[in-house]
Amino acid sequence: MNPVLKPRALCRGDVVGIVAPAGAVWESVRIDHAVRYLEGRGYRVEVGAHARGNDGAFAASDADRLADLNAMLRDPRIRAVFAARGGYGSARLLEGIDYAAVRRDPKILVGYSDITALQLGLWRRTGLVSFSGPLAAVEFAAGPDPYTEEQFWRLVTSSKVPGRLEMPAGTSPFTACGGKAEGVLLGGCLSLVASLLGTRFSPNYAGSILFLEDVHEHIHRIDRLLFQLRLAGVLRKASGIVLGEFTGATAAVPARPSHTLAESVESALAGLGVPRISGFPYGHIPRKATLPVGLQARLDADRGSLELMEPAVAG
Repeated sequence: MNPVLKPRALCRGDVVGIVAPAGAVWESVRIDHAVRYLEGRGYRVEVGAHARGNDGAFAASDADRLADLNAMLRDPRIRAVFAARGGYGSARLLEGIDYAAVRRDPKILVGYSDITALQLGLWRRTGLVSFSGPLAAVEFAAGPDPYTEEQFWRLVTSSKVPGRLEMPAGTSPFTACGGKAEGVLLGGCLSLVASLLGTRFSPNYAGSILFLEDVHEHIHRIDRLLFQLRLAGVLRKASGIVLGEFTGATAAVPARPSHTLAESVESALAGLGVPRISGFPYGHIPRKATLPVGLQARLDADRGSLELMEPAVAG
């Protein structure tokens, strides 16, 4: 197992980068909006050479997207790398990432959705703590929800122990299986977690606090993906499970009988005895917590709370 690598806390005046390692940003003006937002926070911003392009559904060819990402990882001036959006394509870059550059100079890496592939791969290969949080051309471009904004910037700018994550007003995660657990936070978008299983970029989930979410997946696909994790031993090996939002989960054919999402989740996780909460504010939703991949955490499923037990960044 690699030693844990923590990036340095972000300071005003630092240079941050925006890259598009996956899908095209069809309205490239959203990157301009993100640049203005980040500059308004006091940072200098550099945009990857191919972040505004498109090659089919991708922002650019694999080689060009990889070149943009590696350029940011190798540049000592860049202190944080923000993914523009998710979509699809991050896993196609995993074999070519300059992991040695990450080990030499760990940087803040931020994103969610398809960016899960990069975050899990980087954790497995280098031990880098990264941030499953706002996307530059999504939340930052639109102006983030105040809760989302506060939770994110607190984590990446302060080397204090964050402690118990506060919940937004009106949100109350519920206990699906009681108990307490401690472990390293690992997970992200369910479909990406499952797609990396069996590869050299998939982490060891033993003893982890596994967090999962997804978007626009039919209920039977969520069922299939969860059972894939169950049959691979991932769910049983985890010390705790945090389920975020499964946004837009519907039956494949609404007019026909179907299990509900809750029924599918319960059948996939039945009998594990692992402390678990559902309805955590995380995923493809405007108001969400940022979760640091690779950070030690404590789950109190009886109270529906998650506590970060160490700083996410170095002083």
